[in-house]
Amino acid sequence: MNNNSSKAFTHYVINQIKSDVRRSLTKVQLDEIKKAVSASTPLKEHPLDIRGIIPLFFFRFYFVFLLGRDHRRVTKRTEGLRRKETDLWASITFFIIFTLPLLILGFFVIYFIKTELGINLFSEFHLIDVLNLH
Repeated sequence: MNNNSSKAFTHYVINQIKSDVRRSLTKVQLDEIKKAVSASTPLKEHPLDIRGIIPLFFFRFYFVFLLGRDHRRVTKRTEGLRRKETDLWASITFFIIFTLPLLILGFFVIYFIKTELGINLFSEFHLIDVLNLH
């Protein structure tokens, strides 16, 4: 991004601050904000940067063609790690919400079948007695 674009973006961001708040800032504070915004401008300079507008009857379409070296490796790595962590928590949540109740239901079905067949694993001890279901 050339210097004029950077200044224009910084000016735009500063103008988004409410005027009464902007007036309350000291020159040092305002200069530091401008420096921080200029250092973190979202647009980077590209070797090939073609932008334009195509006017059609009732519409206007814009196009942007940028070409340059990919500097996103660090971002991709960070996003990949974040995605792995999210996948782990999603798997745990899925297990707790869906699989665990199915396992419990399966246990009760097997227990019901065992009871109907008259199979006693422990004499004088029944789950129904513990749960007081009869």
